[in-house]
Amino acid sequence: MIVFNAVSKRYGAGGNPALSAPTLHVGGGEFLVLIGASGCGKTTTLNLINRLSVPNAGSVLVDGEDIARTDPV
Repeated sequence: MIVFNAVSKRYGAGGNPALSAPTLHVGGGEFLVLIGASGCGKTTTLNLINRLSVPNAGSVLVDGEDIARTDPV
């Protein structure tokens, strides 16, 4: 299960938000498809899930564990 709790991500000091506080729940065995225009946050969302990027606010939980507290490797 993947849960986004009010996750926000900005690149650069005072930059425009790449992701602005979505709350998302993807249950075990479910599929999620991200579609949208270029620059809408699809890649940022995936980078936050696999911890290639760190949120500025909120938390990302994978199987109930906050990924900010796990080893990034």
